[in-house]
Amino acid sequence: LFCVRSLSLLHRPWGIQLPRLAKMFQQPAARPNGHVHAEFRAGRMDWDGRMVNPDKRKGKIVLYTSEEDQLTHFQWWDREKNEAVTDLIVINDAYLEKIEKVTSGRCYILRFTSSDKKMFFWMQEPKDDKDAENVNKFNEAVGATIPDKKAASTAAPAAAAPAAGASPAATSQIDPALRDMLSQFLAQQGQGGQAAERTPPVPLTSVLTTEVLQTLNSDEAAVAEMKDLLPDSHKSPEGVREVLASPQLQQSMAALTQAVHSDQLPVLLTSLGISPSVITSAPPGSDALEVLCKAMEEKFKEGSS
Repeated sequence: LFCVRSLSLLHRPWGIQLPRLAKMFQQPAARPNGHVHAEFRAGRMDWDGRMVNPDKRKGKIVLYTSEEDQLTHFQWWDREKNEAVTDLIVINDAYLEKIEKVTSGRCYILRFTSSDKKMFFWMQEPKDDKDAENVNKFNEAVGATIPDKKAASTAAPAAAAPAAGASPAATSQIDPALRDMLSQFLAQQGQGGQAAERTPPVPLTSVLTTEVLQTLNSDEAAVAEMKDLLPDSHKSPEGVREVLASPQLQQSMAALTQAVHSDQLPVLLTSLGISPSVITSAPPGSDALEVLCKAMEEKFKEGSS
């Protein structure tokens, strides 16, 4: 039976059979490990300082929350090589916007509320009926505060829109020079690098693991201190134990990790009574969480001395 089927294949036109056979051996499309919020086919466009040139490679945009670091990633994939070319961490500060002036194609710009960074893309989906839906889904998942164009035209150019979760007053207090140094710091620790160049940021959950949190239950001084920070319903050793093992704490640590690795780091440092200047003295390539932990350790030593 196998020989008969093989002979029947040989008698068929190879021009028809080869594409079908090739598809049988194609690698399945790779997907990132985590929850995918938005995914659609789109190509990249490169800005040369004067004009935007389309990258003819077949690509796709993927927005997902990583299982490994619990951070939200924006990725651009080369669909032909089945690999992520661009990998950025977005912290409620990115949004896609259609370039209305371009009438010869479906072009979009990825803007960032925390910086002047811009990236350009062109839709590669066969039809345009889902473009608006894909973009809205992307923007809603990121959760950025998209600036009002009319308000932005009357506002000072240096005024930056506050990221979600931060008050406008807190954001406006960040010195512009410090913000520039923060942008460089975040880029060095992987905020804006390519996937092959970036070092994955350290999530808080990898430091305060379940095992580490459970050991705090046997530390009477730590339990007594934590009780004072909890609601009345949990001001007991049992309440502390329950909170340390709760999924809500894991979610809070994931949200804090997002804040640590964003442009809101100075605001976070200030709220903890730590000078944001620790960012400028951090060695190149330092992880933001490491900087925060060392700064808190130094502050604790000063308070106990």
